[in-house]
Amino acid sequence: MTFTLLGEPAAIDLLNTLKTAHTPAVDQLDAPGALAEFWRFQSERDPSITALNAEDTRSLRTLVGALIQAIDEGSAPETPVLTAANTILHAAPVQSYLSVRDGHLHVEYTTTARTAEEATRAKLILSALELSDAAAAGRLRHCPAEDCSQMFIATNAKRRWCTAAGCGNRARVSRHAARARVSTRPTR
Repeated sequence: MTFTLLGEPAAIDLLNTLKTAHTPAVDQLDAPGALAEFWRFQSERDPSITALNAEDTRSLRTLVGALIQAIDEGSAPETPVLTAANTILHAAPVQSYLSVRDGHLHVEYTTTARTAEEATRAKLILSALELSDAAAAGRLRHCPAEDCSQMFIATNAKRRWCTAAGCGNRARVSRHAARARVSTRPTR
């Protein structure tokens, strides 16, 4: 299984495993080995993240999606969403600290969760909450391609597409084809 887009904050990576631009929606985690591949990728980026089972992963994705939607819309999440997120965070008390990676200051988190699964759930909730800064800065974006539902953090002001090689390239080819059709029409 090759995911369309990985490498965004963990919460966005999880949300992007459900392609909602298709009818019916396509769950990339349904592909053989995809669930294990997703969690392997996340744990390579953050060794404190552990794999969750399919049911827990999908449940967490729904919760993270509701949080991200509220952040993206600049609204408060519904009470059940807030309650569920707080339940996860209470089960895995978090302590923050500062670190320097790649010459930049980062806020890191440790947890005193009883299980690795509780810690993973808390990390994904925190990943979603951290997106409020990107949303406020206008960097939390949806890919504008009609057949794409991917979200991403724009690392520069010009980034428009989830991937330049995928959606961006299809848009360029489409514009080129449209110009070619116009230029080859006979004039009267």
